Amino acid sequence: MGALLLVRYAASPVGPYDELMWVEAPIATPAGGRPSIRRIVVSTAASVTWGRRNWAIPKAQASFDWSVPGQVRVTDADGEPYAHLAFRRAGPDLPVNAAWLPRAWRTVAQPALDGRPDWLLTTIGGTAQASAARMTVLHTDGLRPELSRQRPLLSLGFTEIGLHFPEPDLWPTPRKG
Repeated sequence: MGALLLVRYAASPVGPYDELMWVEAPIATPAGGRPSIRRIVVSTAASVTWGRRNWAIPKAQASFDWSVPGQVRVTDADGEPYAHLAFRRAGPDLPVNAAWLPRAWRTVAQPALDGRPDWLLTTIGGTAQASAARMTVLHTDGLRPELSRQRPLLSLGFTEIGLHFPEPDLWPTPRKG
């Protein structure tokens, strides 16, 4: 089970950027079952650098083409098709708060990217306005090819997002011997 997230950040500490990610949940970690970002591409080098450095998120750079209204085409660093998505929002906006979810559901666990066996745990918070949405996966060979053959259980669109992505906690894996 997982979630496909398409995000356009109008502002962030590293400037505006686009992001497409696949989050699996739950995965087994030393801290128990947690969501983990398994694949992610972003539109800027700064987001790649700081996401990898601060949270061990395995970001790679890609290009996002929003020229067709209601669609985005993503190509990888080599110019190869990565994903093609169509989307639309529908219905009224309702306020949501991440604090309404259990802590384990909003604590992202990422294995260290530097070869250490440690995990970084980041408990995400934030508020937004949410509405029903529809996302159609037209192509995801670079992300998860099988997504184009599956129907989502739930699709939501968010606006007015205030995301809090704090420094992670280090969860050291016990060393053997």
